[in-house]
Amino acid sequence: MNELATVAVVVPCNNVAHIVDQCIKSLVRQDYPQDKFSIIAVNDGSTDSTKEHLEFFKTHPNFYFFNHDKNKGLSAARNTGIENSQSEIVCFLDSDMVIQPDWLQLIVAELMAEEVIGVIGNTTLPKGEESNLLDHYFYSAQRGARQFGESSAIGWRWFLFNNTAVKRSAIKKTGLFDEKFTSYGGEDTDMAIRLWHNFPDALRFSSKINAEHHHKRTLNQFCKQMEIYGQTNLPLLLDRYPEYNKELAGDLVTTWRGRFLFNALLSKLLRLINIILPNITITRYLVIYSVICGARKAYYRR
Repeated sequence: MNELATVAVVVPCNNVAHIVDQCIKSLVRQDYPQDKFSIIAVNDGSTDSTKEHLEFFKTHPNFYFFNHDKNKGLSAARNTGIENSQSEIVCFLDSDMVIQPDWLQLIVAELMAEEVIGVIGNTTLPKGEESNLLDHYFYSAQRGARQFGESSAIGWRWFLFNNTAVKRSAIKKTGLFDEKFTSYGGEDTDMAIRLWHNFPDALRFSSKINAEHHHKRTLNQFCKQMEIYGQTNLPLLLDRYPEYNKELAGDLVTTWRGRFLFNALLSKLLRLINIILPNITITRYLVIYSVICGARKAYYRR
């Protein structure tokens, strides 16, 4: 791969009318040859004015727009982008993110090494925005791939697809995203595991590849999303990858140890403490507890 690799940036969009203009504008303004990259926006059944916002960019020479009449989920939206591009590198950027002009240059530089097939960048709170309880957890230096340092090799558990790039050759070998995942979470974990199986030790993290994340949520809102993930998509992962039962927190769903550590009484107590004395570790516990609650509901319905 040379320094001027061709790149496609896949942007799945669903009800992001408030920020999608800024996202696409930051891509259009990349310091990278215009004939070497394309922007592929996929409107995934939005019910707000996202589609109209995207259509505004249709006159830009390297912007391509695809529309799903109904919401199919991130897997289907990303697959539409992959299938409608032919680049050497495929980037995935969430539509509520805004990037710096050298974003593509930094991605290509990271993927120059033959042994590297994928890189995930950093996400930060937008400049000037006051952080809430969830933000302190989200953007903590101890959370996710950040804990491993610049250009570190990372495992599949930390390889998400919100600000990420993968060589097309790796996708061809691994396959597309699984469209059985239609609700929040899990589709990127499934893809990351499959990439890891085919290319162990070939995933990297770079804090230089940064994106501002414009998605304000409260801790309660995020916990509700994670409970849905635990109820719907986590069981798919546990059934598919029993060898990763512990890494996926499956061992905490039904065991006595899991019930001792993660239960309603303890979670209520910690939730109260977290309001009075905010703590990242407690917030993390509450997020995990939400996932486990959802998984327990699914387990006992079987």
